[in-house]
Amino acid sequence: MELRLEHDEETEWGASSQLWQHFYQLGCLFASAHEMGMGLTYLIDAFLIRGGTEEGADLEWIDFFRRQFAIYLMGKGRLNCSICEGDMIHDLLRDEYERIKVELEESELPFATEHLARWFGTLELDFPWIGEEKDPHRAFG
Repeated sequence: MELRLEHDEETEWGASSQLWQHFYQLGCLFASAHEMGMGLTYLIDAFLIRGGTEEGADLEWIDFFRRQFAIYLMGKGRLNCSICEGDMIHDLLRDEYERIKVELEESELPFATEHLARWFGTLELDFPWIGEEKDPHRAFG
């Protein structure tokens, strides 16, 4: 007797949808409890899953996303993120990652890929912290 498992895209999508929603809710819960490490982990994973990152995906992309999304969330001064905001940052990071990869491939200077993870952590991207003032009482000038 042969056992065949048919690929059911609708069921797979439903499972992924439920998983990212659970991760998002857990991330928000941990963030509200001031558990920064767990809040970051779950929010980052929620948007990786929501963005379609799957098992066997580009590990450099995942590392880049994890580092930069954490920098974005911590840079806001508070650990929260709406679904629309997270989607926007995911897309911004994906575009930036693709641009960086092309630039590295086209570069005349050699770049050792084993140092890529550390380099990703040093990048300073211009995130859209619209209306987010760190210290409204601070005087400039």
